[in-house]
Amino acid sequence: MKTSKYLSICAILAAGAFMGSCNEDMETFDNKISVDGASSVTTLLLDGSADAATYTLQAQIPQPAAQEVTITYAVDPSLVDMYNEVYHMNAIMLPEEYYSIPDPVAIINADGIKSSTVAVEIKNLGEIDEDYIYCLPVTVASSSIPVLASKKTKFFVVRGASLVNWVTNLTENFLSLANPSQATNLANMSQITVEALVRPGSDFGDGNDSGISTWIGIEGSRLLRFGDAGVPPLQLQFANSSNVTSSQWTIEKEKWQFLTFTYDASTGVCQFYIDGVQKGGDISSTNRGSVSWNSSQTFIGKSYSNNRDFQGDMAEVRVWNRILSKEEINSKNHFYKVDPESDGLVAYWKMDEGDGNRIHDYANGYDMTANATLTWLPVALP
Repeated sequence: MKTSKYLSICAILAAGAFMGSCNEDMETFDNKISVDGASSVTTLLLDGSADAATYTLQAQIPQPAAQEVTITYAVDPSLVDMYNEVYHMNAIMLPEEYYSIPDPVAIINADGIKSSTVAVEIKNLGEIDEDYIYCLPVTVASSSIPVLASKKTKFFVVRGASLVNWVTNLTENFLSLANPSQATNLANMSQITVEALVRPGSDFGDGNDSGISTWIGIEGSRLLRFGDAGVPPLQLQFANSSNVTSSQWTIEKEKWQFLTFTYDASTGVCQFYIDGVQKGGDISSTNRGSVSWNSSQTFIGKSYSNNRDFQGDMAEVRVWNRILSKEEINSKNHFYKVDPESDGLVAYWKMDEGDGNRIHDYANGYDMTANATLTWLPVALP
């Protein structure tokens, strides 16, 4: 059901507090305090560029304060486990020698709506073991007026820089080309290799129109999707005038997998790889037409209707105008990054922005925009 899908994504959106309601309408806002910021998670990557970093917290209320408001912040180690559960991480509490909050008290003046700032210092970065992921939960410990439960906590995550540090969740969302007419290299491709790093959610395909979950393409004209009438929800299908699929083209829920699909218009041969292993062998189809995805109807996460979304996380989406060899697919770190200037790479949406609703194309600037506000998730892959 769509309701269960909505609840699962709300669990992620409410991660800033882990104690707030999924639907904030269930909370009474009144004149409650909220800790502002674009995200409830701030990630500090250990790249050797600095030995310390300072962040600020600022609270606000929707209406001017009737009298002075006092807010006190504190570190709450008990929230680390809940952070791990929501973000599928294995973080540990940041030891005390690596952080300080010199003055944890903030004030909202009478007739004001914003508080003074509180500094959170993360220090001795050169001494931190990069083999671990650390979490520092800073929350409102006390205040003179009520606090909005879903907006009271900020999570500072400290870890070594990974090849993939952010992914986006496309549940009930989709991406489209910002300027399709300019995406000339996506037109008339006689060969394609399409890749993506994906983690289907636990409700993948549930409640979707015809059980279809969309990867990328154009409805009725070279579309990669999962499920259909008579096709299991986790089974890939290359949909066109003649659909191509195989029972071995099946992915798994709640697991990171690197997907590679190839198609040769001259022969109709299709190939599908999961984590570099070909599934089902070479499959011939009657399709012979070239692929043109320079269209306003080219979507990631949508086909025919919004109710055919990709219920899960995605990153590293690439389109090539040639067939990659098995050796290229399995080359070192290929699952997590490629050179944007690689031969035949015509679109490369890393989905690593971490905020905002625009996805940059590192190959040719064929950026994509989201239909709704994107949900960004910090990860550490591999």
